[in-house]
Amino acid sequence: MDYTVTKTKLGQRPDFKYPKPIFIEELGEEGLVKLFSDFYDLIVESDIGNFFPQEGEELEKIKAHNVKFFIEAAGGPKYYTQAVGHFDMLKTHEQFSITEKARREWLGCMEEVLRDVDISDEAKQSFWDFLEVFSKHTVNVDAGLELEDLVVKRG
Repeated sequence: MDYTVTKTKLGQRPDFKYPKPIFIEELGEEGLVKLFSDFYDLIVESDIGNFFPQEGEELEKIKAHNVKFFIEAAGGPKYYTQAVGHFDMLKTHEQFSITEKARREWLGCMEEVLRDVDISDEAKQSFWDFLEVFSKHTVNVDAGLELEDLVVKRG
C-alpha cells in the first residue's frame, strides 16, 4: 500500500478516478458504513475535530449522511443522489476554511482506519487514490504549507 499524500495547488481541480468496483465488492455497504463510523470517531478527536459535531446524535447524522456519498462514489446504490440530489463538493465545503494541513489530517485519519480493514491492497489502494486526489477539491485556503512530501503518519 502506498499512502502517499501529494500537495494541493490551490485553485486547481485535478481529475480523479472513482474507486474500482473491487473496493465495494470486497468491503460491502456494511463494511463501508463501519469504516466511516470508525473514521468519524477518530476525526472528532483529531486536530480538525472542530469541523465536526461533537455530540453523539449530531455526529451520527453526519456519519449516515456522508457515507451515502461514499457508497455511491464507490459504485454502490445512489443513496446520496436520491437523498439530496446533485453533490457539489466545493459548495458543501466553502463554509469551512480548509487548509492543506487540515486535508492531510483528514487523510491521516482515513489512513489509520483503512489500514485496519480486511480487504485486498488493490481495493484499498483504489479507494486511497480516489480520496487523495478528490480531497484536493476541498482545500480553499492557502496557509503557506511548504512541505511538499509531508505525509501524516498516525498510530
